[in-house]
Amino acid sequence: MEPTLDEVRDELAAIHDELLGLPGDDFDRRAQLRDRQIQLRQKSHELAEGMPLHDKEALTAAFDRLAKERDRLLATRLSFVGEGSGDAGIDNVFIGIVNSAIESGVGIDEIEKRLAEIIQQMKNAN
Repeated sequence: MEPTLDEVRDELAAIHDELLGLPGDDFDRRAQLRDRQIQLRQKSHELAEGMPLHDKEALTAAFDRLAKERDRLLATRLSFVGEGSGDAGIDNVFIGIVNSAIESGVGIDEIEKRLAEIIQQMKNAN
């Protein structure tokens, strides 16, 4: 049976959580999870493409779900505090690098892209 878009995105979120909890030296499991993540992201795009342009309720629900996921993922980032004294006194340049890695690893760019697509679909539906 074909998974739903929600099921695919739920599994992506679970993979993200597992990746965050993995020890740094568990390279095999990290590679397995990354491979599955790539497959699921592709499936997510395929399923999202099939969404009807005129179904405002479905688009609104998808937008709300993705916005919550984006916000949850953004909350995992390190924070900048003052000049060069972010989380635990870590240099702000390093914090920026870590945050960029977190964002790319969890697919925030893809979520933002899909949110923009949904907004455009909603505009076109009116």
